[in-house]
Amino acid sequence: MFRFCVLIILSVLLSACATKPLFTDNSQVVPGRVVETLSSSVTLSLRTGEKNISGRGFMVYRRPDQMRLILLSPFGTTVMEAQLAGERLTLTYPADGVAYQGQIKDLPPATGQRGFAMLRWVLDSEPPIGAPVSGVVEQQASQGGQEQITIKNGLVLEKSLKSGEQVRYRNHTVLAGVRLPLELQMESAEGDRIRLVLEEPEVNTELEEPMFNVPLQGLRLFPLSQLKAR
Repeated sequence: MFRFCVLIILSVLLSACATKPLFTDNSQVVPGRVVETLSSSVTLSLRTGEKNISGRGFMVYRRPDQMRLILLSPFGTTVMEAQLAGERLTLTYPADGVAYQGQIKDLPPATGQRGFAMLRWVLDSEPPIGAPVSGVVEQQASQGGQEQITIKNGLVLEKSLKSGEQVRYRNHTVLAGVRLPLELQMESAEGDRIRLVLEEPEVNTELEEPMFNVPLQGLRLFPLSQLKAR
């Protein structure tokens, strides 16, 4: 369950569904405008090893690296929360009464959650400045290393890293003058496949700071380095 919750932010499953037509209506796009904030209900699914998991939740994001994710049980209770602020990551499990906090680099590889380090890279879905309307671009990625970006009709459809991570963007729409993919698909270097769908998202609205705060009252707090696979 933990593996599913965290990777949700980074999203992306190779879907077997029929391919949707490419978004072509750019009449409402405002040149130069990008996603500064995003809030949305989400539906996600994860395939990792022998497990297939799906669920619903809510996330808020503020460029470049501030995020909060809440994953809910079918009964509406909080299964887990994740908060990212710069390089600092907090994970809470209210039912277990525990929380983990530390730098992303302290996240043990054995937990399968190294995908958090890709958060900024995955959520940055705009074409690079000066990129062609259609084509393939290579450049330095936000978290280091070389990335390859596939663009068609002004839309970023896919990004990949030499280390094996890949993200695909599908089902684009325009909100507040910004192109936004409503479906994010990701395959991690470890082979985990995740699909994240945004439902009724809001773009570039004012998000108050408390919306990004994860409650720690009553929870036992441990270093992130002590996290075990769940």
